[in-house]
Amino acid sequence: MTAPGYERLRAAMADLAAGAAPTDLHDRALRTSRRSRRRRTTAAVAAGLVIVSGGTATAAGLLSAPGGKTAADGGSYACPAAVPTDPSPAPSHRPAETGPAPRTGPLFYLAASGSSAELVSWTPGQSTPVPRRRLPMDALSNANVSPDGTWVSWVTSPDGVLHLAALDGGRTDRVLRTGVDGRLLEPVWSRDSTRLLVREMSSDRVGTVDVASGTFTTLPTDLDGARDAVWAADGSAIALITADGGVMVAEPDGSGLRRIPAVADFIEEGRKVASLQSMSGKAAGDAALNLFVTAPGQDPDGCRSLVSNTTIRTGDGRQGQDEAQRGGRYRAYQAAFRGRYFSHVDRELGRPRTIELIGDNGEFLGGTDEPPQLSRYLLLNN
Repeated sequence: MTAPGYERLRAAMADLAAGAAPTDLHDRALRTSRRSRRRRTTAAVAAGLVIVSGGTATAAGLLSAPGGKTAADGGSYACPAAVPTDPSPAPSHRPAETGPAPRTGPLFYLAASGSSAELVSWTPGQSTPVPRRRLPMDALSNANVSPDGTWVSWVTSPDGVLHLAALDGGRTDRVLRTGVDGRLLEPVWSRDSTRLLVREMSSDRVGTVDVASGTFTTLPTDLDGARDAVWAADGSAIALITADGGVMVAEPDGSGLRRIPAVADFIEEGRKVASLQSMSGKAAGDAALNLFVTAPGQDPDGCRSLVSNTTIRTGDGRQGQDEAQRGGRYRAYQAAFRGRYFSHVDRELGRPRTIELIGDNGEFLGGTDEPPQLSRYLLLNN
């Protein structure tokens, strides 16, 4: 990324500071969620997913493009590494209960800080976040923490060096591999924290790097032009954006590649998939996938956002809505699926920002407001 690109990224961060289970498990989860008793402004239930039928918040109002253009001006948009948020929802949309503090374990957050990127952790119930590590500014666009909270990875530019460091308090890091793509397909962790899915720039092949040995193993399927991959929360699949802008899912080794049907509402509206954020575990072959889509008529520029504004089912491509959106159409939120099936951590990007833990059956397992120190940070999906 160029120096001006970093400046835009840092400005965006500043803006944020200122401003088992059958296939219908997810359907039943939404129907039985304790949070579903809250009043919503617009919602219609179709096949168990909340399909948005109204609302005024759009991606156009959330992004700033290069050169001072807004998303509404058309063309390409800037990486939504951070976004301003809509005004806080009406009081009736706030959770009726915010305790106990959800047992999420440590959550990891990233933000620009001076001339570097700062990684911190926070466990709901704590009063303040804990500084974990300062990273080079390059890390803003590709740093990820392993699911077990042991490692942080990042890629430096333009050399494509993949770094790995332990989060045990040590200050040293090691080079895991060189010539790795850190922008269009950022390295993402396998759910057992032993491998990273990467693209080797010299061969343009996607594969996995073993954390212990640094060995690169190509996937059997040539995923030419693929970008922005995510791993299912139960490790059972990967999803990625294809060269033509579609979304595909595959087995962890790249086999069984299948295109998600293009039936989502946002496709008819002229929106395109910009980035993928998190994917649930699979229930009878189906999963929920959180993603960010552009405003109508815009083209993605390929980099990650960490922010989602809609969700689709991988089985049939139908579009739904995450509860963290609070009824707003394409309202930005963050979510990180965890473990088996549909359990996930939601982060609502209102003021104050809230963290909630949802169980596999949709039960509300607790929620709390984040400390104000995290207002300029973005949650990592580990």
